[in-house]
Amino acid sequence: MFKVEILDQGKFFVLEPTQSLFEVLQQKGLLTEAYCGGKGLCGKCLIQIIEGEVSPPTSFESRHLGEDKIRQGFRLACQIQLQSSVKVRIPHEDTFSLQTAFYGYHQGLIRDLPLRKKRVVVRKPELAEGLSLQEVLEKQLGDSVSVPEWDINYLRVLGSIGSEEAKSFEVLYGREKIWHIAESSQGESGGFLGVAFDLGTTTLACELVDLESGTSLYRGAALNRQASFGADVLSRIEAIQRHPDNLVALQKAAISTMNQLIQEATEKAGRNFRDIFVVSVAGNTVMEHIFWGVSPVSIGVAPYVPVFVRSSVGLGEELGLLVHPKAQVYLFPSCAGYVGGDIVSGLTAFEIEESEETTLYVDIGTNGEIVLVHDGKIWCCGTAAGPAFEGAQIRQGMRATPGAVSSVSFRGGDLIWQTVGGEPPRGICGTGLIDALAMLLENGLLSPTGRLLEAASHPLSERIEEEGGEKVFVLSREPRLVITQKDISQLQLAKAALQAGRTILLKEAGLREEDIQRVVLAGSFGSFINSHSAVKIGLIPPAKRIESVGNACLAGAKEALLSERFRKRCEELARKAQYIELSGRSDFQDVFTHALFFENREYEQFTRLSGNL
Repeated sequence: MFKVEILDQGKFFVLEPTQSLFEVLQQKGLLTEAYCGGKGLCGKCLIQIIEGEVSPPTSFESRHLGEDKIRQGFRLACQIQLQSSVKVRIPHEDTFSLQTAFYGYHQGLIRDLPLRKKRVVVRKPELAEGLSLQEVLEKQLGDSVSVPEWDINYLRVLGSIGSEEAKSFEVLYGREKIWHIAESSQGESGGFLGVAFDLGTTTLACELVDLESGTSLYRGAALNRQASFGADVLSRIEAIQRHPDNLVALQKAAISTMNQLIQEATEKAGRNFRDIFVVSVAGNTVMEHIFWGVSPVSIGVAPYVPVFVRSSVGLGEELGLLVHPKAQVYLFPSCAGYVGGDIVSGLTAFEIEESEETTLYVDIGTNGEIVLVHDGKIWCCGTAAGPAFEGAQIRQGMRATPGAVSSVSFRGGDLIWQTVGGEPPRGICGTGLIDALAMLLENGLLSPTGRLLEAASHPLSERIEEEGGEKVFVLSREPRLVITQKDISQLQLAKAALQAGRTILLKEAGLREEDIQRVVLAGSFGSFINSHSAVKIGLIPPAKRIESVGNACLAGAKEALLSERFRKRCEELARKAQYIELSGRSDFQDVFTHALFFENREYEQFTRLSGNL
């Protein structure tokens, strides 16, 4: 047995001979990210050995870290085996400096709140009335409440009136259920807040809302701490398959991130987290299963069946959320295993299903979901776009945090790039990669198959160099920042998955790509994409209208705090949508293979439609 001490955090544990350091760090929530799930491919599970002996560096570590970093004690947690007790330092990035896009602030409509809070004074009825105290209280709640379900504990609270003539109570109630009752002093009334969550695979976003006015009080985003188990949902499923205990660790990682956001939101807004009585959560189907503590393994193996798709409701205290113990937690309905509540939330929030135009709704992220709406019908599918858009499996890829190259262009004979926050470049994020590929294609430096080409007459040609046996494109020389041939291949695979998905949906609907009139890009990543670049590489189709709606999922999650009718619309949409399982299509592989190629046809059509030719 070896003792492991985590410096700067005051933590230590004993590692059994059969235990992996990487897996223990995962389960204890000490690793920020490990996109490949511990296979040595991403180079993200960085730790520094300050004292102690470990196994020699592997080829993966040599490639990702280089000799200088290894000499400084930096290693990949997934690649080392302990040979003695160790002291370790784990470098962490600021997970609250994520680039994210929210829709505009506005006051929500609160006509039909799913949950209400009211202070009522219960007075004993006259003898002739023949009413119980329970019935007296229910009458005070008004016509909006049917005969509600009561927990016996709340009847006991009501019984505290004893010999008194009247008593004041604070009641939390819905149409069909009393959620909470507590004694309150005359005139006493705490806040009534709700918090909405977009439970993303990579990023968690939240919005704190005053449910008495519908006003947004705070918004924030953080890296989902589940990232240490892998960048995509399949990695998370595999982690649970390997060790069923990882389900609890993954659930705790998500809830820990949510609680950190809640704490920051209430502190910044000057409110008390115990006044949060309603929580809404929307995520992809796997994320929703993990959040609920339900194994998603059945989604990861054929026939890819989820345990549940209907919406459900729980209590804050059951989940360990930093809210009032009796807070109602609403989980969105899903369409299928790979089209989840996040898509249902966004579609409903922006009334995409009611569009009179043929509309393609695309949520681009680690998991790419695509929805086609035509003539009142809805087709949807999920694609394994992979984590390349989040900067994973890219040599110098990173999330959209300060220092990430987020846009690239070639103008006036100069290569121009910008970074998030205007910081010196540290890496490149998804939007920058898309711009770079589009620029290379447009200038004839990238073949239809995705190979870098040298054109002696072009000034950008001097930036194509040989490095480690492969061609690279040099974005920056100081510091050195390159896009490798393997990076380009990863982007090709991701864009091909999305392109193939929409081709299958169009085929199912009997439509052609030219029939798409409107493209809606959802999610933070979609909001920062340059639409010209995205069309150029085939990531999205050409259309007369291409619009970004920001974090559509969070917009819907907020509405679910405020409106019972909105929740019902979500249920109806989830039932109505026709899900297409791409893995079951005999034609998918052919469509996907064709989509790997870059074509200029789409870009030319787009520029004609937008008036740029």
